[in-house]
Amino acid sequence: MFWPRSFASACLAALMLGGCASLSSLGLDREADNFAAGSTLAARLAAGDREALGGAVVAAVESGKAQRWRGVRAAGVVMPGGYSIANLRPDPNVRIVLAREDIDVGYVMETELGLYVLTRNSNIRTGPGTQYAIAEVLPAGSGVEIVGRLTDGAWMLAVVDGKVRGYVHKSLLIKAPGTELMLAGGPRRRPVRCREFTQRVSIFSEKDEWADAACHDGIAWRRAGPVVAPPAVSDERLGL
Repeated sequence: MFWPRSFASACLAALMLGGCASLSSLGLDREADNFAAGSTLAARLAAGDREALGGAVVAAVESGKAQRWRGVRAAGVVMPGGYSIANLRPDPNVRIVLAREDIDVGYVMETELGLYVLTRNSNIRTGPGTQYAIAEVLPAGSGVEIVGRLTDGAWMLAVVDGKVRGYVHKSLLIKAPGTELMLAGGPRRRPVRCREFTQRVSIFSEKDEWADAACHDGIAWRRAGPVVAPPAVSDERLGL
């Protein structure tokens, strides 16, 4: 389990202050406990099949080991993949891959900070402080996207090439050229840790395989919510 026992009560308290992601905001309240929902065979699974599958998903994402299951009519296997985090993008369901599973994301952060450049060779750490391990060293001049800033403002959560690499101190960063005057900073959110996985299920001669993800809302693992596509903008709305 990734969250300490006290986190559940802390998260519920933070929900009232806007610090924790709610199930509704993450899309985790719709079929959140039905891990078969992504399958073309979902409608044919019995309640006992869904229960067995759900238990296998939780065991797989927590243990990191493939889990086989057998229900009333169906059987399958759940194969865990890498980690990601949700609730840092404007669409809270968008997940960002974690470069390392030991990156500590258990903090409320200000989000949507934009693009920055490292002013010198910089230690990227697994947590917001020099007591955390160095995950990697990025060279001076590297461009990073800052997706989170701790509320004390000293440590920033950096993304490079689509992956969360870790934390960098604000003293090592400057705004990317051309973005200095852009307003930055979005709502305060708590990252939600997720784990990707692949499933195979069979009912007699019918088989299906699909990719999915589970996210931990501070209480339990839930099926990740769908990413909402941004609305299309017509040429007329753009004045073209």
